[in-house]
Amino acid sequence: MEEKISGGCKCGAIRYTGERTDVPMFRCYCRDCQQLIGTGHSEMMPLVAGTFEVEGTPTVYRMKGRSGRSTWSSFCSACGSPLTRRSERMADRIYVHAASLDDPRQYTPSRSIYADAAQPWDMPEQEH
Repeated sequence: MEEKISGGCKCGAIRYTGERTDVPMFRCYCRDCQQLIGTGHSEMMPLVAGTFEVEGTPTVYRMKGRSGRSTWSSFCSACGSPLTRRSERMADRIYVHAASLDDPRQYTPSRSIYADAAQPWDMPEQEH
């Protein structure tokens, strides 16, 4: 799969490009995503890490994931737009937030993860 993807932050200070990987796109309800995004879940599209290029300098926040290994989230320090997630555990890919895509219609999630952490006001559709 060699679908080119591009996106960036709201103010335009950060731009990125990369190629889609065949790893499924997903909706994540974990508590880390809730706090990083400021809502009930995040929408994630995986890209091939080796093809990912960034123009501008995003701010990167490092933390420990549920596995105990490092994960990193990036965002624009000027406008606050969430941009990426990556992890030590899955170093071959980088996840971009679907809302940051130039064409959000490219995002079609095939599954939800960590649905057990969903907030009652943001339940996965299959659990309503």
